[in-house]
Amino acid sequence: MTTGCGHPSVDFHLRRQVAERLGKRSLVDPPRHPYHRGNLPKALRAVAREILDETGPEDVQLREVTRRIGVSATAAYRHFQNKDGLLASIAAEGFGELAVHLEGAAADRDPLVRTGLAYVEFALQKRGLFRLMFGPILAERAKYPELAAGFDVVKRMVARAADGPSEENAAALAAWGLIHGLSVLFIDGLVPEPHARSLAEEIFVRWREAV
Repeated sequence: MTTGCGHPSVDFHLRRQVAERLGKRSLVDPPRHPYHRGNLPKALRAVAREILDETGPEDVQLREVTRRIGVSATAAYRHFQNKDGLLASIAAEGFGELAVHLEGAAADRDPLVRTGLAYVEFALQKRGLFRLMFGPILAERAKYPELAAGFDVVKRMVARAADGPSEENAAALAAWGLIHGLSVLFIDGLVPEPHARSLAEEIFVRWREAV
């Protein structure tokens, strides 16, 4: 649109200034990831994961995700019933990625230590995703079969690394508690990251020797 000033961008900038004063900058910002026809669920997950990395699971909102892509919220609702549906899909994707990350460690001659280190590394590299995967959405996994299945795969992999007959075995649960607990301590910054990996390895070796 051309304004009376004769410059096509003047009207946009005026609207933007007004919106910023009203605290509604997002209404006029252009989408960060203009969407072209294709796999919309994949695009929604990708942008939501960006937000996870930026600020965490609590800030993932369908309105903001669709704004960044440049589609309507209605389009998102055709694929996900609500925000939790999107988050569950991302968490399921995360468990699949974690399983792949643990796969090589399981074949190592020291599977408990290597699985623990791979688990910690995944948490350090994908903090926002890791927090989502083991956050409130996991308690709702009965509603989301894909999420429940992904979680069960990871449980079994950790149990095998701990040489437990099942994920309900006390030794397997103790090993998983140690591995997961350390991961949370590290990503929350309670242990300086430069020391996290070496410290984790030392702890896992001592645990393996003790049991």
